Order: sequence, then structure tokens, then C-alpha cells
Amino acid sequence: MSPTAAMNKTDSDHSELSRQMTVQLSSEQYERLFLQPQAAKGDLAKRLGNPTLLGLIGFLIPLSTTVFCLLQFQGSSTASLTSISGSTYFIGGIAMNVASIAEFILGNTFPFAVFMTFGCHWINLGYIADPLHGIVASYTADGVPGALSQGHNAGQGNYNVVMAIVCFIFTIGSLRTNVPLVVLFFTLIFLFSFVAAADYQLGFNPSAAGVEHATYYFKIAGGFGFVTMLMGWYLAILATCASTGVPCPLPDFNLSQKVFPDGTNAQMTEHAGARVENHA
Repeated sequence: MSPTAAMNKTDSDHSELSRQMTVQLSSEQYERLFLQPQAAKGDLAKRLGNPTLLGLIGFLIPLSTTVFCLLQFQGSSTASLTSISGSTYFIGGIAMNVASIAEFILGNTFPFAVFMTFGCHWINLGYIADPLHGIVASYTADGVPGALSQGHNAGQGNYNVVMAIVCFIFTIGSLRTNVPLVVLFFTLIFLFSFVAAADYQLGFNPSAAGVEHATYYFKIAGGFGFVTMLMGWYLAILATCASTGVPCPLPDFNLSQKVFPDGTNAQMTEHAGARVENHA
């Protein structure tokens, strides 16, 4: 076989494979891969793998273990968060930030912002909980452990209040995506709010009664986090099946044609290739 014939055969095989992939992955399945109302449709979206599944998994692994600690599953507690600081660094931090950069390259602004925000959030939690840095221990004074000090807990409470506000903003932004994602962000508002309440309680009342009261708040936060976790794994199943063309009987509860179905001009320009198509 001549080199020209071999190249033609390779191109033919590649075209045939492309046609097969188009048939296997329907438009509905393709839309499930993205966490925003209109999926990227530029050349990069056709050439690169979709990073959404990686971002979801990077979020869910540290979240799930954190929720189990808040609920004191199998004898764990908030003190157990130190033992999972590695997952917050290397899974939550690295995986979500890599997915975020890939979403940025594809032109998907909303998942880019979400993945980067929570990727940095997990790195922050890992850094604080890591005993190597001694941040919590540095607040120890007058026989009061750093974990019960007002300075440390007030700062953590303030941080969690701000994260609750961020999740409220993300909830608004997700209203045109799908129901599981809306519920995920909505329950995160309460998770961070109750964790903030627990932090403030520990700071003002480091006694045994105060710790018990704060533990009650942590458990409520874990309850909301459990719902967040279920919604996240639901989305991960949808994204996994859609990425491989596996038939999935689970509905995606798409809201893009139900909430502000016409969208906005600003939203339409936030996708890879949109500017090129608009000026074509």
C-alpha cells in the first residue's frame, strides 16, 4: 500500500469513528456534560475532553468525607478533618483547579468560576487543618486549645458566612441549568451557615456545654451536606453515562427551557465559538 493510500485510509477511518461518536452521543446527552444552560460549541469543545466530570468528582470526594465527619459517622468528628487534609489538597484542590482551567479554555464561565472557587476552598481547608503549618495550635493561650479559641473560630465563622453568600450567588446563576445543581448550591448555603454558627458558638463558649451545642450545629450542617452530596453524585452519574454514551434512565431535570428560556445576549457570548458564530 502506498503512503498516499495509507493516509487516505487513516483519514477514512478517522471520519468513520467521528460519525460513530456522533450517533452514540445524542444532543440531550451532550448537554448533560455541562453545568450551564448552553454547552460550548466551538472547535475546542470538539477537540478537547469535557472537564465537568473531573470537577464534580474533585468536589464530591472531599465533600463526602467532610459530611461524614460532620455527622460523626463511625466515630468520626470535626477533629477527623485533619486526617483527610490530603484529599482536600490533592483531589479537591488539584482536580477542581485543573477542571476549572479547562472550562476557561472552553469558554464556560460559570463552571470555571465554580470549580476554581471550590478548588481553592478545599486547598484552604487542607492548609488550615494540616498540623504541619500549626495554624490552629498558634491560637492556644491560657490553657484554652487553639481549636476552641475565639480568635480562630471567629475567623472561621466569618469565612463560612462569606462562603454561604458565594453559594447564594451560585444558586441564582444555576437557575437555568438543572434541578440537582440548584439544590446542590441551595443546600450548601445552609451547610456553610450552620458551620459558621458552630464556629461562633465555640468562640464565645468554649465550655463542654458550648462544644455540645456547636456539635449540634455541625450535625445540622452535615444533614444539609448529605443532600448536597446526593445531588452531586446524581450529577456525576449523569455526566459519566453521557460521556461514554451509556443509556441512563435518570432524568436530568433540565431548566434551560423553563426558567428564562430565551436567555440573554450576555449569556450567549460566554461560550467557546459564540463570538465567531455571532460575527459570521
